[in-house]
Amino acid sequence: MESAVIITVRYSTGTHVARARGHKVTASCTESARRAAERLAEKLGHNPDLVQLEDSDSTTHTFSLPEAPDA
Repeated sequence: MESAVIITVRYSTGTHVARARGHKVTASCTESARRAAERLAEKLGHNPDLVQLEDSDSTTHTFSLPEAPDA
């Protein structure tokens, strides 16, 4: 069974910044936390439609997506 990529999105100074555990790539978006996570998924070679919200509070959102890139 494959593990999921965990994406953490934090809101800071008007921008949502997404980072994935174990990856150096980041993505940001002023629109929404979900869109920042989707942009990061795209940079990692994944289908952004597979991003799923796992947890959320006022400044941090946690998303997941399947480990295998969408070919």
